[in-house]
Amino acid sequence: MYDFGDKVIVVTGSTRGIGRAIAGLLVSMGATVGVHGRSPDSVKAACLELSPDPRRTVPLPADFGDPANGAAVVRRMLETCGRIDGLVNNAGGGKAVAFRGLSLDKWRATFAVNLEAAMCASKEAYAAMREKRNGSIVNIGSVAAHGPGGWMGADYAASKAGLISMTKSLALEGAALGVRVNAVSPGMVNTDMTAVLQARQRDAVGIPMGRFAEPKEVAAAVGFLLSDEASYITGCVLHVDGGLWM
Repeated sequence: MYDFGDKVIVVTGSTRGIGRAIAGLLVSMGATVGVHGRSPDSVKAACLELSPDPRRTVPLPADFGDPANGAAVVRRMLETCGRIDGLVNNAGGGKAVAFRGLSLDKWRATFAVNLEAAMCASKEAYAAMREKRNGSIVNIGSVAAHGPGGWMGADYAASKAGLISMTKSLALEGAALGVRVNAVSPGMVNTDMTAVLQARQRDAVGIPMGRFAEPKEVAAAVGFLLSDEASYITGCVLHVDGGLWM
């Protein structure tokens, strides 16, 4: 699809699910990919499975419960490869709790991983990208960012809404400096986060296309936004949701 043979790209949260699919696509297109996850063992295993060539992947284990580790991951990639051409802020998650059951600690923990770590990673990557006046950042939002959190919870939805807002703010600042910033907002995707849903719950979502997405379908959209073919696109939010937001 695209040629990433000379690109160095970090994908956070890339040991499983959507992030793993994105990393796999980029490696298959020739990129050198920074693979991130909390567990060093999981990161090492993912790197080996993505490519037998150790030069094609860079292990970046870090716990984004401490948002400052977002910046540390990008710095390690810069130290290893000498540059960064792309960043995909995919790391995130949440456990649905009714609003009446939310605590401030849980709210802050969700924001730390879903938004604050992405801000720290983006700030570090942006500094390097603007220096060479070229680069692309793609943030993974959610359909929940554009309305009520529903089964994902208010803290998750609010953190993803913040990520979408940050996308547009940084896109505006970086536009004249050669740095593009976009977002992809997936709907319901077949990952371990949605595996808990029963058939009746899946049907109740009401997706016009009648099915959940596969991770590779989200990865394809991310690949496009990172590519040179999207060179005139910034500040965009691309919905990959089977028509759900419509």
